[in-house]
Amino acid sequence: MIEHFANTHNLPKYKIDQFNNQYYKQAIPSFDKLSTWSKELRELLKQEVEFSTLTHIKDNHSSDGKTIKTEFKTKDGFDIEAVLMQYSDGRNSVCVSCMSGCPVGCSFCATGKMGFHRNLTYREIVDQILHFQRMLVPKGRRVTNLVYMGMGEPMLNLTNIEKSIDIVNNMDKLSIGIRHVTISTVGYVPQLKEFFSKGYIPRLAISLHAPNQKLRASIMSTISKLYPLEQLMEFATWYEDTYNKRITYEYTLIKGINDQPEHAIELSQLLYKRLAFVNLIKFNTYKDIDYEASSNNTVDRFRKVLENRGINTTTRRSMGSDIGGACGQLHPTNSSNT
Repeated sequence: MIEHFANTHNLPKYKIDQFNNQYYKQAIPSFDKLSTWSKELRELLKQEVEFSTLTHIKDNHSSDGKTIKTEFKTKDGFDIEAVLMQYSDGRNSVCVSCMSGCPVGCSFCATGKMGFHRNLTYREIVDQILHFQRMLVPKGRRVTNLVYMGMGEPMLNLTNIEKSIDIVNNMDKLSIGIRHVTISTVGYVPQLKEFFSKGYIPRLAISLHAPNQKLRASIMSTISKLYPLEQLMEFATWYEDTYNKRITYEYTLIKGINDQPEHAIELSQLLYKRLAFVNLIKFNTYKDIDYEASSNNTVDRFRKVLENRGINTTTRRSMGSDIGGACGQLHPTNSSNT
């Protein structure tokens, strides 16, 4: 963004450094607050560069005050949401969207019910993060973690994901280390290999949700037909062999569908001797989806089966479910599909 403006007007490097410090790190609320630049230069910047590519619609606060779900509109009128999760250990994690809607259409996901509108640009992705950065900085805090786990499939918007990560990781800009960035994907195998082969090594979370191809195809039909479970696990082997890094497998537990002991046993067999970590998620209800969440006893039983078979497992503590901000719930209330 600023680089093009600087090149056009032959600005010295220190002017770029000043901009980056105030825009990304100090999180100024408008270009008028760019105090290190002259008024004339600020006015020129305002004429040529948008302060934000998104229109802020509203912030929704969870009852415990730890989660904020924000609704935005793109300049061409599409709805998106992003979520800030504030943890007691000081982490401030943003769940960012890469699309308006989603073309994958997993049966348990509210975003998939919207259909697909379009990919977001890298600036639209970064502007979601900056919205929360501007909330946090006045309180002496900042965004510390980023998960590409909001609306949309990151591997179907690779160019903009890569450009946004470059800004996120840049020490002069958002300065969020790659170990604090997570990419969540349903498993577009060729794109995954392309992405990781370029040297981008964030944490990887694979949305698995079933221990076998037949069951996975019944709840995640689009991706399961394109890249069956066998191909996905072949990629997992390549990833482990290449980077010696652990993969998190996201597994949403749906009552009577994929939450029985036999499913846990089969999942443990699938992940046996892999660098695997299973993140169990209770299904978060949504009005247009006819699934139910598994009981706490069922979730505990499932976890114990995995742990007894040597699979590292945790149960995700849902945040923001009361404001439609939890996993699988993102679906803007002002969307025409609501």
